[in-house]
Amino acid sequence: MRWCFPSASPIHVQAFANQQAILRRCKVPCKQAKLIYVDQYKCGNWVMMPAGHCVSSVEGVILHADQGFLDLLQRRADQVIGVSYRQITDARDLDRSADMLAVLKDGAAPVRLQKRYLRPDGSSVAANLLVTRFANPDRLISTLFWQENGRPLPPARLWEAALRMRQIHATRAMLFGADLSTDPIGSLLIGIYLAEAEGRNIGLADAAAHANIPTSVTERWIKVLQQRGVLEHQDTAMDIRLTHLGLNKVEAMLATVYVLPDAAAIDINNHD
Repeated sequence: MRWCFPSASPIHVQAFANQQAILRRCKVPCKQAKLIYVDQYKCGNWVMMPAGHCVSSVEGVILHADQGFLDLLQRRADQVIGVSYRQITDARDLDRSADMLAVLKDGAAPVRLQKRYLRPDGSSVAANLLVTRFANPDRLISTLFWQENGRPLPPARLWEAALRMRQIHATRAMLFGADLSTDPIGSLLIGIYLAEAEGRNIGLADAAAHANIPTSVTERWIKVLQQRGVLEHQDTAMDIRLTHLGLNKVEAMLATVYVLPDAAAIDINNHD
């Protein structure tokens, strides 16, 4: 059986092929392996490079890794395979990693985490992870992506909040109909933020598709957001980005998912 995904680009296909090759080496049943990838796809894990994958024991010992993961760590395979996560994790994130291992359950949705990895030169690089646990044999599969240059990746909790807001909007459209669920500005901001959180570019056509509005309407709203200082003034056909001010405002909005209403009002007022 061939597996197809909506709007699958060559990057999507290659990412799927890389992950499947690792899982086959670990003797993961084919059906289970594909379901793992579908779970991660549903979490919004389509990324532009760089991206990597690894398989580890439930204790966190690396068993298999693709070239992307080796590139992230800037190490050879013989320096990674058989190594505990503790040896390649920044000391500041060891407790967070241990907590993640403790909550992983077989068959559950992937756990999202942001952590810093150590490189041989002593520097650290932040990566966002999706980690899934499966049984027979007990293994953890991780999909990671990161940015070598530019702004740091947004915090994992805000990335998750953006994914939740996107899912709420999609569910609303499904239950009440797209005509009763239009929110062009909100959808555009979430789509642009997710693109940045997942290390990929988003152009005019992709933004329009995400917001489910015509390209011409999307272009008008983008110009408004540029005039308000929320989006950068540049070629929107291929690369739409939040300004520093826009990023702060979107993250302040997303942070309200985790706070009480009174505290949320105070936080919003601090970004006026």
